[in-house]
Amino acid sequence: MWKFLLSLLAGAGAATVLAGPQPCQPDAEQALRAINALRAEPRACGAQAMPAAAALRWSGPLADSSRRFAQELARRGLLTHEGEQLHGMRERMQASGYAMRLAGENLAAGAETLNEVLQQWLSSPGHCENLMLAEFRDVGLACAIGAAPEDRYGRYWVMQLGRPAVER
Repeated sequence: MWKFLLSLLAGAGAATVLAGPQPCQPDAEQALRAINALRAEPRACGAQAMPAAAALRWSGPLADSSRRFAQELARRGLLTHEGEQLHGMRERMQASGYAMRLAGENLAAGAETLNEVLQQWLSSPGHCENLMLAEFRDVGLACAIGAAPEDRYGRYWVMQLGRPAVER
């Protein structure tokens, strides 16, 4: 009986609803390819013309910092650059072992996919400028799913960009 009911539900497309939200963390290589493809083309970020920029490197410390902050935002159900314990972006990056000369942070909520969040950031002048800033060398990106059933955003995205204090 249960097998029959489950096959009916699966056939109706309800199986994914029963399974809960799908993980949202993109593969690091896929994320880096998508980000660098955007940077390879000149863009208009609002009224600011941004030239094509060099490819970024994936940074484990920035990815860790992004993951921790995305999880915090998801737990809090809030979209803010202010953290609970580690209040600022630089503090969060340093706690994950990234010593920066220059840093930037893009946040988003609600986007279901990597491509969707990148398009949101491109359509926002400040976020677009962060993505295209030639001075950045490193990037980390993370996504976390909201903890509360009534969470209004669902998914929380954090991208941190940086230029290390000491160039490698």
